[in-house]
Amino acid sequence: MSADLVAYLPLLLTGFSSMGISFVFKDYLADLLATMVIKRTKDIKIGNRIKINSGGVVTKGDIMEIGILRTTVMEVGDGERLPSVRTGRLIKVPNYMLINNPVMIYGDNIIDEVVSYVPRPYPDTQLLVDSMKQAIINNGHGLIEVGLYQKDDRLVIHGVFEVKTREMGDERSKIFKEFLTRSRQFGADSGQAANSAQTQKPAGPEQPELLSVMLPNMPLPSLMMSLVAATVCS
Repeated sequence: MSADLVAYLPLLLTGFSSMGISFVFKDYLADLLATMVIKRTKDIKIGNRIKINSGGVVTKGDIMEIGILRTTVMEVGDGERLPSVRTGRLIKVPNYMLINNPVMIYGDNIIDEVVSYVPRPYPDTQLLVDSMKQAIINNGHGLIEVGLYQKDDRLVIHGVFEVKTREMGDERSKIFKEFLTRSRQFGADSGQAANSAQTQKPAGPEQPELLSVMLPNMPLPSLMMSLVAATVCS
């Protein structure tokens, strides 16, 4: 019996050694296998913008290099707290994470949105829609749709546009800034038109009202006589 154990001892040692080596290098082996899968499928390529969700941790960036064990990603802002621009920080992602976790791969063009809230009193809604459309077009993006809806006591202008992934920066702020400029200009023009319309009121039954507005600084007897005379004449 002891002779049999001695005979199998080298084989057992080899097996235990292989298990130990496999345990130590299992992550590296997983990365190597993942690299082969990535090269084979070609779903993930250099230049792609990806977003990885691993255990609640989101990694977003542009792929700069795909190595044997790791992929180098240039970090990009999430688009909410930070604009979708490169931060300058490089992230080394193990390759097995690219096939073992949900990965969002961005195309050449993506659809984004910009939202503006307008309080009461509401201006001309068509002017607001035209302002949003023109702001999107002037910034060089493809116009998808501009819609209006009400939320609480505010009017919401919702613009949807198409932008190239590589050129995507803080485009929402640019569009929103131009929209505000154009809408304020329309509002000023509308206010001037309303003021000019009020100053050109026709004579007739409304004339006593004009007199009462124009004569508040006169002495009280003179003011009463003027109002009586205006009423008799009408």
